[in-house]
Order: sequence, then C-alpha cells, then structure tokens
Amino acid sequence: MKKIVVIFLILITGVSSGLAKTNKFGTWVELEFTKRFLKRFEFSIVPEIRLQDDFTVDKYQFDGQLSYKAFKFLEFAAAYRLKTNVKKKENVTTNRWVFDTTFKTDIRRFRPSFRTRITYYNDKEENEKVTTIRPRIKLSYNIAGNKLTPFTSYEIFHNLAKKQIVKGRFDIGLSRKIGKIHRIGVYYRLQHYYIDKTSINILGIDYRLKI
Repeated sequence: MKKIVVIFLILITGVSSGLAKTNKFGTWVELEFTKRFLKRFEFSIVPEIRLQDDFTVDKYQFDGQLSYKAFKFLEFAAAYRLKTNVKKKENVTTNRWVFDTTFKTDIRRFRPSFRTRITYYNDKEENEKVTTIRPRIKLSYNIAGNKLTPFTSYEIFHNLAKKQIVKGRFDIGLSRKIGKIHRIGVYYRLQHYYIDKTSINILGIDYRLKI
C-alpha cells in the first residue's frame, strides 16, 4: 500500500509541475447521498463547494439527480443543478439541466468507461443560452487485495453555440470504499482552457453515502 501512495504522489507532483504551471489553485469539496429504489433506479443529492487560492468561497452548487441502470454496461441520468457564483458586489445564481449517458465494462481488473454529458443553462453574465456537450473517458483499476482504486480521466467541453472546445479537465486520483455504503476519494485536476484564460490546479475531495 505504501508503494501505491508513493507512486500516486509522484504522479501528482509530476503532472502539476510539468503540465500545470499556473498561478491559480482551487479546492473542491463534494458530498453525495444516494438512495437506490426499484432495483434499477437511484436518486442522489449532491452539494458541492469550490474554494479559491486563499480558501474563500468561489462557487457553491446543489444537484438533484435521477439515474437509471438500463443494463450492466449502460446507465442514463438526468439532473437539475442550482449554482451560485460568489461575486464582490452581487452573487450570480444560475440553474441548469444535465443529461448523462454512460457506457462501462470490466476488462480483468480494469474498468474503462465513456460518458457523454449534455448541459443546458442560461448564462446571465453573457446573456445567452448555453448548450455544452462534455464527452469524458475514464479508466480505473481494481487492485487485488486492496480497497484503494486509482483512476484517471479526461473530459472536454464543447460549446455548441460557439462551435468550439472551450476547456478540458484531466484528473488523476484515488477512491476507497469504507464498508458497504461509504466511499471517500481525493484527486488532482488540471482544468485548462483552449481559449485565452488561465488554467487552474484543483485539489478535489469527495465523499459518498450510498444506501
């Protein structure tokens, strides 16, 4: 286990120093409370808070999500998100709809997955309606005899109205199950932009309770 942690820290250090030479840093904390019903359905409540470099609140949001597992390898989800950007003069609150389609499978101890996410919302600052397609590929590995699960993923954000890719997210992290209903995770995220905007280094922490 010590070797796994050391390798993970080396990877984070290498990625952050080699790819993420930025002057912006954030900490994102997410909680997820999930209830399964009717065998194939799940309802989740997901509050999240995002902090800036000096640990002041930058954004906070709240999701209500309904998921349906059609097959072992295919899942659909829809969510409503209420999001608030904290500003000096006046906070800006937006709401959006989120729709996911996820394909996943197991190849020995590897679990590759592909998720396509569509988001739709009104941007009050830009005074326009925004539809974004967000394909994400993810790979996790189930270590034999260990409860830690390392993973990596990459996601892009394609703005349909502007017909351009505006940003991408590269993640590398670890998650760990605690008993049957708890899971905690930590990850490093590089959020970089394909437009003229400064990239962000992010430390993410998440907790899930699934009953």
